[in-house]
Amino acid sequence: MLAPRIEAFLRSRLPEAADITVSGVYRIPGGASRETWSFDAAWRDNGAAVSRGFILRRDPDASVLETERDLEFRVIGAAHVSGIPVPEVYWLEEDASWLDRSFFVMERIEGCETNPTKVLMDPGLFVHHGRISGQLMEILARIHEIDWQGHDLGFLGVPADESACGLMEIERWEAIVDREALEPQPVLRAAFRWLRRHQPRPAQRIALVHADYRTGNFLCDPEGNVRGILDWEMAHLGDPLEDVGWFAIRPWRWLGNELVGGLMERTDFIARYEAASGLPADLESVRFWEVLGNVKLAAIFLTGARSFTEGRTRAPMMAFLGRNVARLELEIMDLIGV
Repeated sequence: MLAPRIEAFLRSRLPEAADITVSGVYRIPGGASRETWSFDAAWRDNGAAVSRGFILRRDPDASVLETERDLEFRVIGAAHVSGIPVPEVYWLEEDASWLDRSFFVMERIEGCETNPTKVLMDPGLFVHHGRISGQLMEILARIHEIDWQGHDLGFLGVPADESACGLMEIERWEAIVDREALEPQPVLRAAFRWLRRHQPRPAQRIALVHADYRTGNFLCDPEGNVRGILDWEMAHLGDPLEDVGWFAIRPWRWLGNELVGGLMERTDFIARYEAASGLPADLESVRFWEVLGNVKLAAIFLTGARSFTEGRTRAPMMAFLGRNVARLELEIMDLIGV
């Protein structure tokens, strides 16, 4: 039971609080790279009753992606003080004795939907798709304007210069495929060769890249307001157009049509980002990042499949992930003209 253990943790972090109780603990589905738990906490503060909802992000037993929880914690904190709509982060705990694995605790934003099928198909939200699309591009542009130097985010790894962003990501994900592949991957190998020959134009600025900015990773209220951007564990410094290419890949279209993110036509998507950011979105550079995005997702799936075959997790989702690589290979071949 997690509730009494979370209560003990909160008592250590809220020494002035009295009568702390934790209830409503449940795991939110998804979150293949980190477990996400919701819980309610109540206590008394100087005699006054306090009740609050929290989200706990805990390291999993095995993951599709090896990331450091302190990276996500620090980046979300920087985004919050920069005015980006994100949950406020409260406590980072590296001592695994509390809950068996490291974790951090953050604000729970109430009354919102993140499930992509509901965001895209619910009649109440469908009428707000134009509003949601505009907000998403405005927020993405603001993320790319965050003063990463002023927030001491250089620990994320600073590219040598603006022309190095593409190669840096090629090498990052090729190393992951080298390490995690369970069998030969000829399409991914061909994609890496293509990516090396078709690197993007130098980045217009070195920016904070969210690296998982997509439908399914934002919180939306019933009025179509984007209230929170989620899942920052892959954030790094690089080319802003990397986020543009990732948002556009086919797996995030969800409903099987050609709308980017299931929300907007590609030309509208590009125009909205350019207007919000002031950065021209060179289409061949976006194509590079879209190919890289499909390769990246394939590498993530391979990582999950290996964790299952090696017995580090019994989660069925991990077993299924490897089966999705073939679909990504078809998209890669289409993008590179094979």
